[in-house]
Amino acid sequence: MVKDTIQNGQNGSKNFLFKTQNTIISAAFVIAVTYGISAVLALVRARLLAHFFGISDDLAVFYTADKIPGFIYSILVVGTLSTVFIPIFASELRDNEKIAWKTASSMITVSMGFFTFLSCIVFIFSPQIIDLLAIHKFTAEQVILGSNLMRIMLVAQLVLVVSSFITSILQSFKYFIIPAIAPVFYNVGMIVGIVFLFPKFGIYGAAAGVLIGAILHLLVQIPLMKKINFNFSLTLDLKDKGLKEIFSLMPSRIFGTSVIQISDVINNSLAILISTSSVIFFKFASQLQSFPVNLFGASIALAALPTLSFESLEADREKFKKTFLTSFHQMLFLVIPASVILLVLRVPAVRLVYGASKFPWDATILTSYTLGFFSLSIFAQSATYLLTRSFFALKDTITPVKVNLATIAVGASLALFFIRVMHFGVWSIALAGSISTILDMFLMLALLSKKVGGFGKRALMLPFFKIGVSAIFMGLSLYIPMKLLDIYVLDTTKTINLIILTIVVSIAGFFSYVIFTSLFKVDEVQLLYKLLKKMNLSIPILTRISDKVIE
Repeated sequence: MVKDTIQNGQNGSKNFLFKTQNTIISAAFVIAVTYGISAVLALVRARLLAHFFGISDDLAVFYTADKIPGFIYSILVVGTLSTVFIPIFASELRDNEKIAWKTASSMITVSMGFFTFLSCIVFIFSPQIIDLLAIHKFTAEQVILGSNLMRIMLVAQLVLVVSSFITSILQSFKYFIIPAIAPVFYNVGMIVGIVFLFPKFGIYGAAAGVLIGAILHLLVQIPLMKKINFNFSLTLDLKDKGLKEIFSLMPSRIFGTSVIQISDVINNSLAILISTSSVIFFKFASQLQSFPVNLFGASIALAALPTLSFESLEADREKFKKTFLTSFHQMLFLVIPASVILLVLRVPAVRLVYGASKFPWDATILTSYTLGFFSLSIFAQSATYLLTRSFFALKDTITPVKVNLATIAVGASLALFFIRVMHFGVWSIALAGSISTILDMFLMLALLSKKVGGFGKRALMLPFFKIGVSAIFMGLSLYIPMKLLDIYVLDTTKTINLIILTIVVSIAGFFSYVIFTSLFKVDEVQLLYKLLKKMNLSIPILTRISDKVIE
């Protein structure tokens, strides 16, 4: 039944939006493109916030108020849907669709009840929570403002939880396009709120935009739910086998997600400890560095999860290892050069995205420093997405939690030491986070290798080494022309010249990276041509260079 549904979706429909993606590369491409659009809109949203609010206290309060609703949402969505629910639901779909829908209905009912219960508590005690998050540094008026914003965003997150369940179900059927488009509509809603509601409601317009975005996120997915015959009933069967299995895996995953979210809340509070405006610098830098992480890391990890789940049985272990290594190296091939570009072009990037009149030069410098230290771990952040989901595909939710708990403790301790003892700026929080994330990646990689019987050091590390060396040469190819253009050719105080510099330098870096990866015979370079082919693009010069060197 399920196979027929998927096959019909693939072959019977001529509508691009309603097609399935049955390979990791096709699914990842779809997700990456839509994530890219969504990420660009998120940066547009951030630019609008910088334009309207600059480094004002209102914006710092807004970001602080978003922490707890985001925390609760992450527990349910990141903690269960994208990692625990999808493997079990996909497994049941393979065997019995009726049982799968029964499990889904029970899980949705439980999650909504849990979210509503927590939201009611937060709604009542929101003033006290805001005051605690701000380490008692907000004024009474700011506490009231933060409390009101938090309550609005709680309602938005409730809608988003429902929509995220729909997203997970559609992805289990290997429909990736519309679920990936949903975040685009989410960002559009937030932009609408900022632009059209700001004149009358100020920062409340931004919070209302979150609610508008959540509603759009839900509405855009409803037509496809009808196509797969979404069968939901408001029931709760605690004896359901699938639900029991989810419950058995949830505690460790929820704990792990909570630890990560608590770390995010702590970082926000540490930034407030430096200054209220440091919250904005940290948030803006985090948004910029998350662009390549979501574009390549999250998209490939998300696309690989259903396949890894199907190959998780002992008999398919060699297929599992091959799928992981292929996804891992393809991810690194794409994300490492992106992180190098952000590292070298951090100041132009911050200026282009956030350079509004209310965002002064010293704010640009502090944000770019923070972005630079974030950039050091972009490859590790991306890899941990795939590593975590690989463990979950094997139904092991304990190991990632243990590793995360240890490395987050290291990061939080380092950040506190940098700020309280060394008196470093907000950039030191990013540095501490990068150190802990890189440690997290290598620990999980070693443990996953041991769990599946070993990847083989050469098979695992050689492509990693080649890509890393190619990226170093690429960095030099970026840095040298950037300095020459900045000093001798272009007046980068003008926006148009800054755009020209960024484009020219990025293109130079891209070409050099393709050439060096071809010279080092990095197999993943062929991935680039597959992506270009999907977009009906071609670069004959690069193709000839690559083919000649690899031959």
